[in-house]
Amino acid sequence: MNRIEFIVMAKDVHEHPERLAYYRKKYKNVYPFSDGIFKMLLANEAKPERTVKFLNAMLGLTGEKAIKSYTLGVPENPGVLNDKTAIFDIYGTTQAGEPVLIEVQQNFNTLFVDRLIYYTVRVISRTVKKSQDYNLPHIYVLSILTENQFPKKRNTYLHHAQLVRNRRLYYDKLDIYLIEIEKFFTIDDRTPPEKRDTSDRAEMLRILRDVLEDKEIPEEKLKRLLDKEFAKDVSLKGYTDETLLNEVDGMTDILYEKQGSYLQGQQDLAKALIEAGKITADEAEYFSKISAKRKQEK
Repeated sequence: MNRIEFIVMAKDVHEHPERLAYYRKKYKNVYPFSDGIFKMLLANEAKPERTVKFLNAMLGLTGEKAIKSYTLGVPENPGVLNDKTAIFDIYGTTQAGEPVLIEVQQNFNTLFVDRLIYYTVRVISRTVKKSQDYNLPHIYVLSILTENQFPKKRNTYLHHAQLVRNRRLYYDKLDIYLIEIEKFFTIDDRTPPEKRDTSDRAEMLRILRDVLEDKEIPEEKLKRLLDKEFAKDVSLKGYTDETLLNEVDGMTDILYEKQGSYLQGQQDLAKALIEAGKITADEAEYFSKISAKRKQEK
């Protein structure tokens, strides 16, 4: 199922858990970008090679720069004094001790980059201990954007950010990759086959698109880019009702937060968001009901 279908299912099943059986019959695969599912698929300690292949493809690392092993670390960095706690989607280090941070962003957010920089700084700050010098490791940040974050960049789905000075690379040990999933699909659809991106990154995204669209994934492609068990692991059949209901609750909370700014009686803002195409009228009505319900519970 794709993102919109998962949102529809989340809204429905959140109120009517018994409807989950209906969606099990309707869809072949899970939504791979929900928080828990994404971690189970791509940060599975039992299948470390899958994570390595995924990272090398998405970060474009080959040859000597390629990641050979990836060790998962503690995903939570508690706040100190008045600092906010940083909870990473996936955090780990390579064989060279280089931190790699993976974040999935579900919704457009004007402060998204601010949050990403804050999380990155927290990773940097915990790499240096007392009595050590400031020789920082190379740090990679991979952010998967399920909703377009840079709408003005119509022809660019990959955004590679580095520190520059006077328009020249100034510090080469920080690489931030922002990848807009839906934009890649749109670009792919309007590009003639002979001119399409043939990188491992693009092929990886096409595999994820096959998952979203419940299509068969070529076994040879899976074997090269991930592993042949990936197709089985994204199947709805492999997930308990409890796991899926937890994912539904998680997505419902994310959607509630997205609309939270206008659910407190700010009807003018709701109207503006609807007109801008950020939400639908049905979403506005649905989440206003959730808001009212939560107020009563408090």
